[in-house]
Amino acid sequence: MPNITEAVEALVRATVDLPDSEMGRTWVWREYDDEGLRFSLLMTQHELRDLAVRLAALRPAPPTQVQRILGQYHHAYRDLTGALAGLLDEDLDKVPREGEWPLREVVRHMLGADYGFLGVIRFELSPERPRDAKDAEERMSSWRDEHGYRGPATIEGGVAAVRNALYEIHGRALRELGDLSDAELERSSFYWDGPKPIRFRLHRFEAHMIQHTVQVDKTLVWIDRAPTEARRLVRVLYRDLAAVEMLSSTAFGHRERDEVAKTIWERAEEIGA
Repeated sequence: MPNITEAVEALVRATVDLPDSEMGRTWVWREYDDEGLRFSLLMTQHELRDLAVRLAALRPAPPTQVQRILGQYHHAYRDLTGALAGLLDEDLDKVPREGEWPLREVVRHMLGADYGFLGVIRFELSPERPRDAKDAEERMSSWRDEHGYRGPATIEGGVAAVRNALYEIHGRALRELGDLSDAELERSSFYWDGPKPIRFRLHRFEAHMIQHTVQVDKTLVWIDRAPTEARRLVRVLYRDLAAVEMLSSTAFGHRERDEVAKTIWERAEEIGA
């Protein structure tokens, strides 16, 4: 049985490259028989949003502050995933216009920021951090290198490699920061912009990603790869998948997630066929 993320990815693969002319193709869901194939994606969005509501109601305890902040960051990550959906390998290195970065460079910059934000926070919480503020400032850069908190100088490969690089650092941030206490959020951490609370650093993950997702959107227009209707709807799916993924747990909601995953998976197989 595929999980909910695998099912959505299967539906994305089946639909993301469809031209606008295909979106009116006959597709029927119960009484809804005149919306066309686009309704398969709209119905999936409906199901994901309802699943998120039901899972939130089943959750045995409310999310912590850090979980809420990371949920906002995950939503931004999934929006970026949707913005990149349907991209061709050759799109990564097209120069959009003079003085503007190709998509590969935009993503590399985003990766560097996420590694930086994560490294600054983990250094502040590390028992290896020197007590003296000046010593800590001098030690931070080498500590980040030693512990793998430095983004790649380049990203080789195609779109799959770019997506995997984003996935790796994003998942690492969720894993390493998910258990922070409210008190730890108020601890001060030092970076190039001076001392700031860890709470501020956490919100920078999302804010920076949104900033450069807008840059991705502009770049896609400049290289004549503006989103089709299918790609716009796929992006909506990824955004609504985010809330469901943040409610993933071994403690509740198995049946609810499995039922929706099965429905979406079968829908993807039907359309792909």
